Amino acid sequence: MNEPMRTGTEDITAKLSELEQLIGYRFKNIALLEEAITTSSYSKEHPEASNYQRLEFLGDRVISFILTEHLMMEGSLDEGRMTILKSELENNQRLAEYGEEMGLRNYIRANEQREEISSKVVADVFEAICGAIYWDSRGTQGMRGVAKFLQKFRVFERLKEKQFTVELPVRNRFENKFREINRYNPDMKFTYRSQGAAHQKQWQIETCSIKDTQTGECVELKGVKSDNDRWFDTKKDAETDAIEQAYKYMEEKGWE
Repeated sequence: MNEPMRTGTEDITAKLSELEQLIGYRFKNIALLEEAITTSSYSKEHPEASNYQRLEFLGDRVISFILTEHLMMEGSLDEGRMTILKSELENNQRLAEYGEEMGLRNYIRANEQREEISSKVVADVFEAICGAIYWDSRGTQGMRGVAKFLQKFRVFERLKEKQFTVELPVRNRFENKFREINRYNPDMKFTYRSQGAAHQKQWQIETCSIKDTQTGECVELKGVKSDNDRWFDTKKDAETDAIEQAYKYMEEKGWE
């Protein structure tokens, strides 16, 4: 069975040196990298060790900025598609995959055995490493260091590949099309019907309306509602079904 990383000075120094090579970045302040790989479970048992949470917070923002900047450089993407592409490449599942790809689990300092470390923690440590790289250099140089690290996982190539295949959720497609024709955003209103106990309610849409900006009145989309025998676990799921119907309804009406 794999053991947690030992804490002896020689061992941690060697591990940090190995990790630097994997990352492709030489730290001026190696304590930042040590902090980035230290979990709260470890720091509780070793109060002298700072955990990764502050660096994770920073790394999350740095990754988001870098991805947003690259999406802006594409020029032809609308806000909705940019949001989807960015979330696709920076969600916890994706970041954990990057971490597993580089063998990051072997370097995390935790009380758990390596195989027991959750994918969420792997993703958090990956973000913390990005935060550590940025904070070690800061400014433009720090951004370049993080971008170079992300490039090891073909992040920017994946952005280019996915921008032509990603499909916007129906709500975004509805809003974009409505705005294109009517020159204002649709203000959609729903009325709901529910069944079941409080902790496991199911939902249906009874009516779906759009507010007319000129009159201030809500215009009901006749027939756009949940099927009587179809219930949804969340209001959002029920709304999505209604919006799919509303899209077809509005196409038939010429979006007016």
